[in-house]
Amino acid sequence: MSKAKEKKEVTTNQGKKHLFGSSEKSDFILNMSAESAQKLCGVYSIIAVLVLCVITIPYYFTQNIKYGMDESVNRTLYLNEKFIFFISAAVLAVGFVGFIIFLIANMKKQVELKDNKSLIVPLAVVLLSVVSCLLSADIFTSFYGYLDRSEGMLTILGYWGLFAAGMTVTADDRRIKLADFIVGIGAFEAIVGILQAIPATAKIVPNYFKEIFSGFSSGGMTYTKEYIATGFLCTPFALAAVLTVISAFALNGMLYDDKKVRKIFYAISLALMTAADILACVVPAILGLGAVYVISLIIAAVKSGFAKDKKPFIACLVAFIVAGGIFAGLFASNEFRLMDEKIIFHDSFDRLSITGTGRGDDTEQWIYPYLWDDGMYTAEQNLIWGTGPDNWGTIFESGAIIDRSYNEYIDLLQSRGLIIFALTIVFLIMTIVKMCKLVAGFMKDKNGWTGCAVSAAVLCYLIQAFFNISSVTSSPYFWIAAGLVWSFTAVKSSAKKKS
Repeated sequence: MSKAKEKKEVTTNQGKKHLFGSSEKSDFILNMSAESAQKLCGVYSIIAVLVLCVITIPYYFTQNIKYGMDESVNRTLYLNEKFIFFISAAVLAVGFVGFIIFLIANMKKQVELKDNKSLIVPLAVVLLSVVSCLLSADIFTSFYGYLDRSEGMLTILGYWGLFAAGMTVTADDRRIKLADFIVGIGAFEAIVGILQAIPATAKIVPNYFKEIFSGFSSGGMTYTKEYIATGFLCTPFALAAVLTVISAFALNGMLYDDKKVRKIFYAISLALMTAADILACVVPAILGLGAVYVISLIIAAVKSGFAKDKKPFIACLVAFIVAGGIFAGLFASNEFRLMDEKIIFHDSFDRLSITGTGRGDDTEQWIYPYLWDDGMYTAEQNLIWGTGPDNWGTIFESGAIIDRSYNEYIDLLQSRGLIIFALTIVFLIMTIVKMCKLVAGFMKDKNGWTGCAVSAAVLCYLIQAFFNISSVTSSPYFWIAAGLVWSFTAVKSSAKKKS
């Protein structure tokens, strides 16, 4: 009996690999199959986007809950001031685990570093960002960030961790499942945004942009009712960036996926996101949304020539016309208006209390070139290493009226300097080259529609970024999409994987 038991134990463990001599239950990573590794990478990416969606909600529902008093300035403290820091912590956490998932994927040959030597560029960006961070005056802010718009060194690491996690999703069926959740998040944020923009429902849906700061009077600060959509993403600008990325997934999935249920779900979600984007009332929302439709329409037109199938092109044209109808309806009802400047200063002055109330000089210049000039001047004064990530003191000392230029490229040059800016541009160029190859492969049916979707998502984000800022509530979606672009070349044979 004992011999039989001993023999059974020997044969059970025969041929198995173990970490540090441990039991087989504790080292499942070494023994998992390729399919299990693909599942792990896909499931984690889904968990990551769900965490990014959920973590912002408490910030909204605690905005009127008092928890103390700052006696030094006689100011009431609200609970949301604590929760806003959790958003950055969540980005760091999911990014850190993303790096671990990347290492597992490399171990299981889902990502081959030897096939991706160009990853040295992101590595250089991260390492040099540390140098830029250490050179700044406010080390604490530079490492940990501040509020939802200040991206410290650890936030930057979180972004690249999300990029790494996206790159591990090499099976196309896993990409589609991830797209389902991403589109679902977009629909959810859009519904919240629409409810925020309707006066009757805005009373029950929390929003930091229901009223916009308009100036001072004898009675104190004055506000106007505006009901601007933000979703649970803190600002209309963040909503614009997120819905730009997700609309590209929804539109391309609607056009090219084989399953009718998914096509219907994506179509409904796209309509909701289109309406919410327009109700954000800022330029990047209209620019990003328009870019999604135009670029997708061009791809569908070219694709119809290769495949001799006009249905996707016709469907995209119909979607474009419907989007135009939604815009026309909201415009006619006076629900659409561009309020970029008022939103910018309400956000920084009233919501975050980090800047003044607006421009002090009397000028008719459009707000964007005005802020870009400030940003470029600050960048010129701190050309090599920048001011350090979100070093407001240095920025304001150079005469800027706000901490951001509302141009992500100028912000990058201003905060992290010319060297990191140049390396980031190199990374973006490499990503765009991969995107072009993905779209070309899609035309010839060498890869699925997800390649086209992520390419459109990244390109449209980069377009609207000329009028937007990065944020811990919006930028993670871009980095996941960029990682998905790179996932198609994670291993040389990945394009042939069907799961």
